[in-house]
Amino acid sequence: MEKETEKKNFLVDTLKGLPLGVSAAVPGVSAGTIAIIERCYDRIISSIADLKKSFKANFLSLLPFLLGYLIGGALALLAIKKGYEVAPFSLTGLFAGFIIGSLPSITVELHKGSSAKEKVCHIVPMVICFVVASLLGILSALFKLDLTAAMEDHSWWIYPYVFLAGALGAGACLVPGVSGSMCLMVMGLYIPLLGKLIGSGSFFMNDDVLNGVIVVLVLLFGAITGLIVASKGMKYLLAKHRVSTFYAIFGLILGSLVSMFMNSSIYPIYLDASHPLWDYIVGASLLIGGALLTYFLIIFSNKKQN
Repeated sequence: MEKETEKKNFLVDTLKGLPLGVSAAVPGVSAGTIAIIERCYDRIISSIADLKKSFKANFLSLLPFLLGYLIGGALALLAIKKGYEVAPFSLTGLFAGFIIGSLPSITVELHKGSSAKEKVCHIVPMVICFVVASLLGILSALFKLDLTAAMEDHSWWIYPYVFLAGALGAGACLVPGVSGSMCLMVMGLYIPLLGKLIGSGSFFMNDDVLNGVIVVLVLLFGAITGLIVASKGMKYLLAKHRVSTFYAIFGLILGSLVSMFMNSSIYPIYLDASHPLWDYIVGASLLIGGALLTYFLIIFSNKKQN
């Protein structure tokens, strides 16, 4: 009887891991929000925090979530890859909607400040972060930066760029309402990595396997570094400069919305006169629908958390 209960719990936790993996793969959706809705956030965080103290017990507790996470993430990436081939603007609109819908989780932390100095300390980092995030996409489009070609040509600069993207993406996961995959999209790496890791052009389905492995390892190493650095940095910033930090995060998110619609991957379709009109119409509709869905998910998750 006890074994049957354990198997049932393992299956339930694996199924809970599926949407966590999907949310991690989709730009603009926070896996933490989904975990709260599924009422497994505290258990996952607790198991990770106590992993050193009791490795076996906590690892076995995390294992079903991890399996579901990997399966859900892989299925989501396959679907996104196919979707981008057919309707790139529609998916971009959907992801932008997810980001817009998550903004209330950030704006609730914004306060104007009681003095002119405090207001400047809040506004300046927001403007700087907005400009930086926006320029990442705009400049990549204007200069026709082809990251896919850079990977294939083994350009030296692509590896530190992938490392930086992994670090920022993993660090973003620690910020409420921000997704790591959104950072990859802003930096123009989401679609190139998607195209190279999945499909006929995959690193793992051609002769350039070694380069593909190196790119993935650099990305993972950057992610690990980002988690370590960001966990300490965010703890300090939120403790000492909480409001200014959230203003900066707000600026980054607004800038990311600009970059999502203006980057080297999507800009060419605007110049293509033969691109179907329905893609733009569906994209606008999905933007609104995605924003409403995420907004209500956050409200629901806040109620669950309380």
